Amino acid sequence: MIKSILVTAILFLPVLALQARSFKTYTIPGAYCGNGMSYKVWVDTEKTDQTKLAVEFMGGGACWSLSSCYGPNLRAWVHPLPKIVSKMNVMLKKGSPLESHSVLYFPYCTADVFAGDHKATYGLKSKVQHRGHSNILKSINYLQKIKVINFKAVDDIVLYGSSAGGIGSLLHSKTFDKIIHPSAKRTIISDSPGLHFGLRFWHKFTKKTISDFKSAFKKIGLRLDTRNGMIAHKVPNVCKNLSNWNIGFLQGSKDFIMSTVFGNISAADHRELVYSHRGILSMTEEIPNCSAWAPDSRLHAFLLFPDRSSTEAQGVSALDFGTQIYNGKTDINYR
Repeated sequence: MIKSILVTAILFLPVLALQARSFKTYTIPGAYCGNGMSYKVWVDTEKTDQTKLAVEFMGGGACWSLSSCYGPNLRAWVHPLPKIVSKMNVMLKKGSPLESHSVLYFPYCTADVFAGDHKATYGLKSKVQHRGHSNILKSINYLQKIKVINFKAVDDIVLYGSSAGGIGSLLHSKTFDKIIHPSAKRTIISDSPGLHFGLRFWHKFTKKTISDFKSAFKKIGLRLDTRNGMIAHKVPNVCKNLSNWNIGFLQGSKDFIMSTVFGNISAADHRELVYSHRGILSMTEEIPNCSAWAPDSRLHAFLLFPDRSSTEAQGVSALDFGTQIYNGKTDINYR
């Protein structure tokens, strides 16, 4: 049951046709998906405002073994996507704040929450290129080199993603800080990143993967403690480190994917952590550039699906919350 739900989530996160977008595919030299095939990104800059850029990090789990990377205990997708058929974030729909933004879409096929930079060898000598972090850097450099995107001209940037992509949007804020204008408007919308995991959450990952995670998180001011999967209480450090960004977190209290499937914790215990004094709501209450929206729900990835984007917390929908964050509203928390 869990496997079928997960496979559906992995394979269909990007499946919902996006209207009125003209994407071009770019193969990134020296960048790879988990199975060793070339990594590609999708860009839409036609008939859009090229000073405004929406950057989406696709979601889709993580893996740490032959079984979780290639099956039968599949937990991530390590193959290239054949083509873009994505609706992506619903904030790109007609009439939304990001409708006129150019779009840079980072597919997810490295199973490392966009934090990895090593090649792993699991059982039966099966290899996985956990190159999510370096893929992003190589993609940006290549797109600049061939003049597809002029990042220096961007004065309004939105980083967002759901699930693993929600983590990736946070991890690469510093990556984009270095290449866009210092006074650019900066927004991060992190949808269902988890952050409330069980005590043994980190134990399944290899030492090299843990090292990559620690290195990536450290860049945004979070020192990872792998003795405990609870991360939310360290969010204030991230917010302070990224004080030039307006950041919004969306997290279902009983998120089935981030609790039962990945988090080594029950949905009920996950709820207790989310609503605790160390949870994402409490941790963002007094931080001026960070806000949280946490409905009492088992749903995951609210901004990828129109029906889920209407989910409400205190009468405010997921889509409305994302819009508020983009519009610069701060000190708003909804349960």
